[in-house]
Amino acid sequence: MFYETNINRLPLVFKSNEGKNYFQFHINGQLASLEYDMVKDHCINLKRLEISKYLNRIEVGNALIERVMEYSIRGEFKIIPANPQIIKFLKKRPEYQKLIASEIEAIKRS
Repeated sequence: MFYETNINRLPLVFKSNEGKNYFQFHINGQLASLEYDMVKDHCINLKRLEISKYLNRIEVGNALIERVMEYSIRGEFKIIPANPQIIKFLKKRPEYQKLIASEIEAIKRS
């Protein structure tokens, strides 16, 4: 986790807007959000990451993804990484590899 910064103290916000779901951080009036869909009740399809240009996109993006991974562990969810930045994040962190849903799991649950 990002122990050197205050980013770990930010609340993870869940938001729905116009039929879309988001995990979000609000930082000094700026927004970082990760769009997702639930596949059945056990898989989270992580789709689109958007971070304000006024934020450190790499640090904030990685912190948001990491917080979602920790949420997934606690909720026993599998992850479907449909975003290049999320895939890159997961390749560098073997501790989260167990969260990735296999194609068979995703199909069965859809």
